[in-house]
Amino acid sequence: MRPLVPPEKILEMARSGDIEVKTTEPLQVAYLVHRGSYQSMQESFLRLMRWISENGYEMDGPPVNVYHNDPMMVRSEEELITEVQIPVRKKG
Repeated sequence: MRPLVPPEKILEMARSGDIEVKTTEPLQVAYLVHRGSYQSMQESFLRLMRWISENGYEMDGPPVNVYHNDPMMVRSEEELITEVQIPVRKKG
């Protein structure tokens, strides 16, 4: 797997703390829905990476997490719902 290097624009914003609006192009992603604490997400992430590799895909950008709720909305961390998305493309 090749290392991902953030684009210069992202690095600039990380340094400055600026806020902007952008339009993104559609992406093909492999994803799963993780239920449970944020600390336990590593296992789900590794499961998704394994699925990508075993099904003829490769990573094509940085992962994205979509938090469908947050700790302030649930009674227990086990109720947290996080969608883990990884942009992919077919190998070859």
